[in-house]
Amino acid sequence: WELPIFLKGFKKELTEDDLYAPLKQYESKRLGDKLEQLWQEEEDFREHPSLWRALIRMFGLEFIVYGIVFYSVDVCVIILQPIFLNKLLDYFVPNQAAITEYQAYWYGSSIVLLSFLRVLVFHWTRLELSAFGMKVRVACCSLIYRRCLRLKKNMFRRVTVGQMVNLFSNDVNRFDLVFIFLHNLWTGPLEVVVTACYLDVTLVYMAKMISACRKRIATRTDNRIRLMNDILCGIKVIKMYTWEKPFEKLVAAARDLELNEIKIANLLRVLNYILAIFTVKLSLFICILLAVLNHPPLTAQYVYVTTYIYERVKMSMTVLFSLTLFQLSETRISVQRIQEFLTVDKSKRKNLVKKMKKSHKVTSGCILKSNVIDGELVGIYAENIRVRWDSSHSNDTLNNVTFSAFPGEVVGVIGAAGGGKSTLLQVILKEIPLMKGTLYVKGAVSYAAQEPWVFSASIRQNILFGEEMDEEKFRKVIKICGLEHDLSVFPYGEHTLVGERGVMLSGGQRARISLARAVYRDADIYLLDDPLSAVDVRVAEVIFSECVLGYLKDKCVVLVTHQLQFVKRMNRVYILENGKLIENGNYEELDCLQEGKNNLDADKSTILKKSDLPTLIKEHRSTGNVSKKIYKNYCLAGGSWFYNCMVIFSFIMIHVVLRNATEYFLNFWINLDPKQNFLSTDNCLYIYGALIVFLALMTLIGVYVFVTYITNASRNLHNGMFVRTLYGTMEFFNNHSSGRILNRFSKDIGFIDETIPLFLADTATSFLIFLGLNLLISTVNYWLIIPIIAMVIIFYCYNFVHQTTNRNVKRTEGIMRSPVFSHLTASLQGLTTIRAFNRQKMLEQEFDNHQDLHTSAFYLSLACYSSLGFWVDIICTIYIGLIILSFFLLGSDVHIGNVGLAITQSIVLVGTVQHGMKNWSNLDTQMTAVERVVEYRELAPEANEGNITPPESWPSDGTISFDSVSMRYSSDTSFVLEQVSFQINSGEKIGVVGRTGAGKTSLISVLFRLFNFEGKVTIDEVDTKSVPLNILRSKISTIPQEPVLFLGTLRKNLDPFEEFSDSQLWNALDEVELKKAVSDLPSGLDSAVSEGGSNFSVGQRQLLCLVRIMLRRTRIIVLDEATANVDFKTDKLIQSTIRNKFKDCTVLTIAHRLNTVMDSDRVLVMDNGRVVEFDDPRTLLKNPNGLFYEYLNRKDYN
Repeated sequence: WELPIFLKGFKKELTEDDLYAPLKQYESKRLGDKLEQLWQEEEDFREHPSLWRALIRMFGLEFIVYGIVFYSVDVCVIILQPIFLNKLLDYFVPNQAAITEYQAYWYGSSIVLLSFLRVLVFHWTRLELSAFGMKVRVACCSLIYRRCLRLKKNMFRRVTVGQMVNLFSNDVNRFDLVFIFLHNLWTGPLEVVVTACYLDVTLVYMAKMISACRKRIATRTDNRIRLMNDILCGIKVIKMYTWEKPFEKLVAAARDLELNEIKIANLLRVLNYILAIFTVKLSLFICILLAVLNHPPLTAQYVYVTTYIYERVKMSMTVLFSLTLFQLSETRISVQRIQEFLTVDKSKRKNLVKKMKKSHKVTSGCILKSNVIDGELVGIYAENIRVRWDSSHSNDTLNNVTFSAFPGEVVGVIGAAGGGKSTLLQVILKEIPLMKGTLYVKGAVSYAAQEPWVFSASIRQNILFGEEMDEEKFRKVIKICGLEHDLSVFPYGEHTLVGERGVMLSGGQRARISLARAVYRDADIYLLDDPLSAVDVRVAEVIFSECVLGYLKDKCVVLVTHQLQFVKRMNRVYILENGKLIENGNYEELDCLQEGKNNLDADKSTILKKSDLPTLIKEHRSTGNVSKKIYKNYCLAGGSWFYNCMVIFSFIMIHVVLRNATEYFLNFWINLDPKQNFLSTDNCLYIYGALIVFLALMTLIGVYVFVTYITNASRNLHNGMFVRTLYGTMEFFNNHSSGRILNRFSKDIGFIDETIPLFLADTATSFLIFLGLNLLISTVNYWLIIPIIAMVIIFYCYNFVHQTTNRNVKRTEGIMRSPVFSHLTASLQGLTTIRAFNRQKMLEQEFDNHQDLHTSAFYLSLACYSSLGFWVDIICTIYIGLIILSFFLLGSDVHIGNVGLAITQSIVLVGTVQHGMKNWSNLDTQMTAVERVVEYRELAPEANEGNITPPESWPSDGTISFDSVSMRYSSDTSFVLEQVSFQINSGEKIGVVGRTGAGKTSLISVLFRLFNFEGKVTIDEVDTKSVPLNILRSKISTIPQEPVLFLGTLRKNLDPFEEFSDSQLWNALDEVELKKAVSDLPSGLDSAVSEGGSNFSVGQRQLLCLVRIMLRRTRIIVLDEATANVDFKTDKLIQSTIRNKFKDCTVLTIAHRLNTVMDSDRVLVMDNGRVVEFDDPRTLLKNPNGLFYEYLNRKDYN
């Protein structure tokens, strides 16, 4: 069945369209459903649920059947082949008459036929066991993903995205290998009980060491992947702050810690190989010593039958048994990590239930007493609820809050940053458990998140999100959510793809799409978390009037907002501060709201110009053979050419010279005529023993040289890729999803760390053993050179055809793997929205589809791999028959020692050659991981042609000049800025406003040189293109619309270069009124920042960004809609701080607040990528035909 795909793969590059559909038994949904059911039973009926137990119940019987089938045949071969070999050697003893020629032919044929039988059964079971491991992996991936979708929001303080990615990229992959070898745990000791008694103690101890090492590696890898995910999410901020160097050091340090553990693990693995070689040689030496001491003659039958048995012992015990122990120990750690994740929520719930029982204050977790409210009434009622994001902390996020909302009401929630507004919605959504109080929620819920979540699909798919398409309703929702104009300028309207995390959209567009998704869904309760902050004035009014008050007038609407101008039209308002309810009532009842100020929202965005293809950029796919350049890159990453020669020399000495020397000398000793007294028996014993000791010592040296070499290669390849990625262009990050990039830093680097070294060592070892064995065999019968040459030619031709197809399949498998990671990361970012819309099943189905595509490619790769080994073993078995036949043809001139040597060594070839060629094939296909890493190592860095180093005081004035500036985001798109020219004087405060797609954010991109542009930009009369990027960006400070905090300590987030004292940091925090909040943290400045800064509110994160620019003290400051998502108080604080602390600085503000614009010295009005107005705001107001006047008029500004 593989023949058609082989022929197709040899003629052309395979794609995902050429893949076979997966068999039903391998389908992700089927496997996930079954394992989820078994795991649920574990959780429901077992005090200590076990993933191993669930897997055994699901797959145990099937696994046992495969073992019984193969090892029944294997045991028969092990018992019968030595007997037949002994009888065959008896035939070649001079002057014997016990074995006839007919019997000798029968014994020789039996040896060959037994080898054929073992090959047939071995490769069938190996393929099935490989597919079995794949099934276990797919089932576990599906279960992990389903549990991810159920993980509550507060659990992400304990479980990170990096940990999730590592579970998918490394831990579950242990299943692909462990089941291939697992049966050796019982067959090895069964085959040789005596040897097992010695080896079990040693190998089990080494397995425990590997297990502990594997656990440390997993933790280190988690930290590195989590850090990489953090960097990818905040790459724009890192570039604008010129923080590449601190993050480069941070990742390099994390990588070194990881590699130290990997080096130890690799040393332990290779020491196992030394044990394999040394134990067999030592055991054979002891047997020969005992034979000599008992004074019988040393016969070829005794030596070579013993050699055969010990070679089988080596494979069963020292190689396969120890490899199984190591694989099992690593898998045990991976299963433990998966199980810890699966039970994290359960353990948390148990602790919470205990606390709730102790308090005796919880009326009900989610159902209110009937005397409070009618149980059938739709709405929300919360009474005296108390909530903590982390139950281990003493501070309450919400404390004794009472809240209600019912159909026909618009209920507003307002308050300062960190007051608990978003937390209240999370409680209603049951994302955070109650510590105390009562919560009643009745009716279908729809939700629009404060940080809008969009996934990589079309705008229509993002809005529908699994709902049925109703054209009339869809158009209505588009209109009332202010998306009509945007869709008219998008290249494919509602079918335009938005890119990962909505990279093709502005913040306002993402917010409106998120709102449209919530509104399109037919629900009873609508929870809208500040959707009006990111939109301009006109659109905000449309949304509130036509959507909230119109379309949703009969619904229960809870609106968190900072836009106080809308409060007077709400039915009821709740004011939260520091987690407590300060006041509630309608507008007239709350005097503090009577003086709410108006706002002007100027939305940032970029028009998506017309393009030729409505698709995302596909991941680059290499074609053809893995080039020599890739191997050269790997070799030179490991060390200099001299060091490479040292590695090669050590391998040749071990596997050709010394190994053959021991075998040849033993043959020489057997054939030695005792009457000649050329060498005494004692001398032969000493020489043989010395050769074995020298072989062991040389192997130790070779191990250290090789492990150091592969560790250097891993370090240099990773660091080279990371540096080029970190310093890559913003165009690269916009076009490549974080899932794709993380795939290379997790899965591909994992292959380079642990898989490629194994294949490289095995390939080199097998090739050199093949070379050495054939040299040895040809010395005893030179006629055998002819079949050896023929065999080499056949192997080469077959491998050439096989490699072409297998490489294509492996590349396809690598590409099919990326969507799994992308889907996982996208799902984790939108968990709350997914659960609010009850779309877990839809996301699970999409995940299962991605897994099925990957399974198709992966199974095809397994089949290709298995077919290679099968046909190679068949050829080697034929070669054994030719060797035996050649000795019959030579007749009486044959030495019995030569017969024994040739046959035993040729039997070794059966496993060795196919193992080597499969590893060669695997090495070549896995080198695509190096190819993918090298591809990123060769990424074009940002254009940094600047060669002028301005004085340290530059810019002293802060004047900015744009002269005929035009910019586009890539060479195949239209200009987003066209011939923009203006002059900003020293110390001016400039407001920048404009419609969606006007080009406001593009101005900032030009100023920071995030993209290439035409024209000229000068700062203090110095052309910015002539200034090195790091200097230019370090002289400008910015606060982004979406504040970014990174994993690590708060101190590192504020001062990564460690330039400022504690007093300076505390003073800056005090000036933005965050000193108390930070002081209350467990470790103050050294407190940990959670992933994405989730332990701070959005407003607090924005204030921390303000602290950054206060510490930097640059002459030019850019506020990119910095106050869009904060409350009025925080906005006022930011603006007053900017005015007081930076009164002599040049400030550009993309404004969302009316008072901010009116306080500016001048306002720059953008439209369609051009400057249409630029003057004092009071002057602009005098022009009734101007755009600025139009904006304010729509706001009813008086």
